[in-house]
Amino acid sequence: MAKNSGSTKITLFWVVGLVAFVSLMLGGTIFLLNLCGVDGGVLNKLNHICHIFLFICAGIAGFIWLDNVKWNKTVKIVFMVLFIIFFVLAIVGVVRAF
Repeated sequence: MAKNSGSTKITLFWVVGLVAFVSLMLGGTIFLLNLCGVDGGVLNKLNHICHIFLFICAGIAGFIWLDNVKWNKTVKIVFMVLFIIFFVLAIVGVVRAF
């Protein structure tokens, strides 16, 4: 039974890692294309979508880390609030750039 409960976290991190990897690959490719002078509306939209997926992956991983860290309850709550505030600010910053 213990193996199944651990496999959920492994699967979650595997999916998050895969999405982050694909987003980084696509974002890096778009950056290289922009350096070569290839620029366009579709590439810019794909770049913004990559950033959103990367922020979501970082948000999931950060939330799981904060949930599992062994800190004082007050310190943990302060970091959770700061994490949520800056996560929302990062997403709003990318969405506004659309």
